[in-house]
Parts: sequence; structure tokens; C-alpha cells
Amino acid sequence: MAKALISTADLERIALQEIRSFPGSEHVRSVEVECETSIPRDINWRLYVIASDEGDLDRIQYAAKVTTERLKRRYMLRPET
Repeated sequence: MAKALISTADLERIALQEIRSFPGSEHVRSVEVECETSIPRDINWRLYVIASDEGDLDRIQYAAKVTTERLKRRYMLRPET
């Protein structure tokens, strides 16, 4: 299955929505994508999650891990211009 190209901003929005859908992850405030330029764009990014103090850290970490795996199977970051 071919991966779809996606912008960093779109990937962040999708990741935030998916992470918040996990029980216990409702307190996630934002998600940032960080990528390394020396590695191919389909595997070189990771998600950083920012949550309020009320969030369940274990559930948020699980949600971020699962979401990252899912999104890496579906998307490749579009090169920034």
C-alpha cells in the first residue's frame, strides 16, 4: 500500500485528534512532529505530546505510541519548501 504525502501541520492535527480519542488522553493540548533530515521522510519523524497536569501519563504514552505506529504506516511527510 502506498503512503500518502502529508504536511507536518496536517499530520499534527490528525495525530492530536487520534490521541485525544483514547480514554485517558483527553487532556492532551498539542502534538508536535519532529523529524530528522538525514533519514528517509517516511520513518524519520516522531510525535511530541503536550498535556495538562490532569492527564494520565501512562495512557497518553500508550496513545502516542499506537498513533505514531498507525500514522507511520499511512503517511510520509511532504518535503518543506
